[in-house]
Amino acid sequence: MGGTMRYLVRGRVKSGKKKALLEAVETGALGRGSIAHDEFLRCMGEARLTPEGQVRWLEVCYCREAFGPGNELAEELPYWREYFEGIDIRFARRLADCEGYPHCGDCDCTLKLEAKLARTGEPFLAGLRQAAPR
Repeated sequence: MGGTMRYLVRGRVKSGKKKALLEAVETGALGRGSIAHDEFLRCMGEARLTPEGQVRWLEVCYCREAFGPGNELAEELPYWREYFEGIDIRFARRLADCEGYPHCGDCDCTLKLEAKLARTGEPFLAGLRQAAPR
């Protein structure tokens, strides 16, 4: 049994970065050069915006298994930090309950967690488009 690879990520868009983030998402440039490029775009497409302005998304990442505990989202964080501050990463599930790689991407609990998150706040990209019109 491996470590969990599902994370609830929370953060706030940095001041002055909304337009750049929206452009990076819409052009597909967000995460370009990373092995997780498609995951960046998926995460932003499914991210939710709370009334308090916090952005939340569920991310599947295998860095912990590849590089060891304490390296969660090691590949992704430099990209996220360009646009977000106050980033908080939490295990979305208890470690003991996760089968690990390669099961995390499409398992039932991922679908349940995504459905629960989808009921939180509003769609992030819609809010970002309103806040950073072109």
